[in-house]
Amino acid sequence: MIKSRATIAVCLGIWTVAAVGAGTPDAPKRKPGLWQQTVTTSSGPGMPPQTMSMCTDEKTDNLIADQAGASERCTQQSVKRQGNAFVVEAICKDGTTTVRTHGTFTGDFTSRYSGDMRTTFEPPMQGMKEMTQKIDARWLGPCKPGQKPGDVVMEGRGSMNMQELMKADPQKMQQMMEQMQKMQQPPR
Repeated sequence: MIKSRATIAVCLGIWTVAAVGAGTPDAPKRKPGLWQQTVTTSSGPGMPPQTMSMCTDEKTDNLIADQAGASERCTQQSVKRQGNAFVVEAICKDGTTTVRTHGTFTGDFTSRYSGDMRTTFEPPMQGMKEMTQKIDARWLGPCKPGQKPGDVVMEGRGSMNMQELMKADPQKMQQMMEQMQKMQQPPR
């Protein structure tokens, strides 16, 4: 169970961006390398922008997109091109809560992209009925020495690997979610 609003925000940001690459053959693919992503959540007090970097390659982005697209918790997921934008929609369950997400993404996905998302929770999750997010991402260059595809680093707060998270058994997944929550806490 996701326990904090900040963790919910970061998870939605990562998963929804991955979903942009899933579902349709003409969906954009991010350029392999190191991407910096800033997620600004405008719902709820005390939610500063969350900046993270992620080392990607085609295999990692495909794995995340495939996992997002194959989720048994989601009854609807789609990516549609509308002009120069990609519209992402999903309806998923988290426990007893129905999570509805609608996002619009633009950019070249080789050097930059951005998106706006609105997510509703029915019944509310952690007291939250709605979350709106702005995602801005830019390509920084090749991954840093020692990084492997799937590594996500929250500036000043730690790291985790998305590939390991995708393959984790439920107990390991809970441990990784707890690690992600610790990454959300202000540095001491």
